[in-house]
Amino acid sequence: MGKLPITGINHVCVVTRDLDRLVRVYWDKYGVGPWTIYRYDESNMSATIDGEPRKFEMRAALAQLGPGSRIELIQPLDEESPYAESLRARNQADHIHHVRLDFADYDEALAASADAGAGVKMSAEFSGGGGAGGPAFRCTYVDTEPDLGLLLELGEAPPGFTMPRPEAVFPADAAST
Repeated sequence: MGKLPITGINHVCVVTRDLDRLVRVYWDKYGVGPWTIYRYDESNMSATIDGEPRKFEMRAALAQLGPGSRIELIQPLDEESPYAESLRARNQADHIHHVRLDFADYDEALAASADAGAGVKMSAEFSGGGGAGGPAFRCTYVDTEPDLGLLLELGEAPPGFTMPRPEAVFPADAAST
């Protein structure tokens, strides 16, 4: 069995029912931020969960923690996503949902996770700053929860991918710096 060809940790994701509250707590109490906030729905994201196509909406906030790592916060906006499912399973409490790892080769990482017995929980594609016609970010959540207590996200940003325009930046004055 091959080992996951990990080159680093990209981000840790916390799911929450109230992204605005949690962004303020991270910023006001712990100095983590600034935050770039995005909204995703069927206009800029397609997903398959447990092998079935599913539409859902969410907000996501990202803050850089250092040169190579970030923290991500995700708030489900409906009950259809794996994020809402995870919150229900944990009595709506904020919690670490997944860790996204970096790899030299996305397909090799997918094969190694399958060899380890980690099935695919979700696969998704996200439009970037170029819109629906531009390169899309793709990711796969592999179900390592029975072994690790959380999901692992494998992601691949193709050459030319840029993040879409954010919904907001917090604090607002950070948008001008």
